[in-house]
Amino acid sequence: MARQAAKKALLWGAFFVACSLLQPVAAEICTPPAVAELVTAARVIDGDTLRLEDGRRVRLIGIDTPEIGREGRASEPFAEQARERLQALVREPGLQLVVGQQAEDRYGRTLGHLFTGRGANIEALLLADGLGFALAVPPNLALLECHAAAEGEARRELLGVWRQPPLPAARAKAGFQVLRGRIARVQSAGRYLWLELDGPIVLRLALDDASLWAASPQHWHGREVEVRGWVIDRRQQTGVKPGFKPFMLPVRHPFMLGLQ
Repeated sequence: MARQAAKKALLWGAFFVACSLLQPVAAEICTPPAVAELVTAARVIDGDTLRLEDGRRVRLIGIDTPEIGREGRASEPFAEQARERLQALVREPGLQLVVGQQAEDRYGRTLGHLFTGRGANIEALLLADGLGFALAVPPNLALLECHAAAEGEARRELLGVWRQPPLPAARAKAGFQVLRGRIARVQSAGRYLWLELDGPIVLRLALDDASLWAASPQHWHGREVEVRGWVIDRRQQTGVKPGFKPFMLPVRHPFMLGLQ
């Protein structure tokens, strides 16, 4: 019964509640969602991206790790540790790849899950160490529950990226963020539901994804929420009207947005 309740909480996106109800990650079996192929890693780029010997670049499904510093910018906390951990994991013999339902991203990278020769899911191992954040991006959701459980272990123990709490919405900036704030305004316009937070950011939910939600966020005015995802700086875009929030965060799945 508790397990069913936890799964329902995940659907709502209240991962901060669900993580306390899920069983320890050791009890969660991240089984390959499809037939796996044997592959060999050539080079690890960062904690969630690598190149294979056959030339493919693979972006791991279900996780975002801190950014490695480039062009004079410093690496984000735990970025180097995430890359080193992935390097160690993919060196093990018998590396296996399962390509996602959506096989490529807009950059031409293969979207996939990696498994060690012992059958352990590499994304879950990284998440359990606090070396990244769990993601839910449809349609690649096969291991969401397992990944959420792994992240929950790290969050409870304040490991890695969870040593620091989520940022207040007032401090939103471009890039991947985990934010907390209050919904100040809810508006439906066109194909989207817009949730303005008490800061310089608005959340955009596609109405086409409404079937994924157990309860509609359009009734969440005044509620405190936690949200994660890639924040877009709209000041760099043309056609954004004056007075609009400068930052926007698209939300595709309830796991990425939950009531606090």
